[in-house]
Amino acid sequence: MHPHLQEITGYLARVRADLTTLVDQTPPAKFDHRPRNGGWTGTGIIQHLGKVEGSISKLLEGLFAKAMADGMPAETGTESRLRSLDQFRFLDRSVRIEAPERLAPEPTAELGTSWSSLQAVRLRLLRAIEHVDGRDLTVVSAPHPIFGALNGYQWILSVGKHEERHLIQLRETLSEA
Repeated sequence: MHPHLQEITGYLARVRADLTTLVDQTPPAKFDHRPRNGGWTGTGIIQHLGKVEGSISKLLEGLFAKAMADGMPAETGTESRLRSLDQFRFLDRSVRIEAPERLAPEPTAELGTSWSSLQAVRLRLLRAIEHVDGRDLTVVSAPHPIFGALNGYQWILSVGKHEERHLIQLRETLSEA
C-alpha cells in the first residue's frame, strides 16, 4: 500500500482499536444511558458513526470509480497527509455540530446491530481505498457540508477524525452512566 494510504489507514485502525477497547470493556447497559445534556446515548453514537462512515464510503466509491475511469494519475507526492484537516479542529467539542436528520441515530437503535453495521462499513471503506492504492487522491474532491471541498485523502481521514471526536463524546456519556 502507498505510504499516504498506509499512514491514513493506520490512523483509522488506531482510532477503531480505541473504540473497540471501550466497547469491549463497558457493560452493554451503559450504552443506553442518555446524558444529562440530552445528547445521544452510547448506542446512538455508535449507530451515527456507522451511518456517517457508510455515507462517506458510498461517496468515495462513486468518486473513485469516476476518477479511475477518467485515468486518475499515479501518486507522486511524498509529504504526509495526516495533518491535512488540522485547520478544521475536528476534535474541538466546544463547537457543536448538528448532524442532519438522515445521519442522526434512531431512538430504537440497538448496540449489537449498530456495532456490526459499523464494522461492515469499515470493510466497505477499506475496499474502496484498495481500488485507488497508488493513485493521486488529491485530484478527486467533493464538498463537505461544513468544511467545504475535501480531496480523497481528506475524506478518508475525516472518517477517523469524526470517529475520534465521537469517541471523546462516548467516553463522556459512558462516564455518566
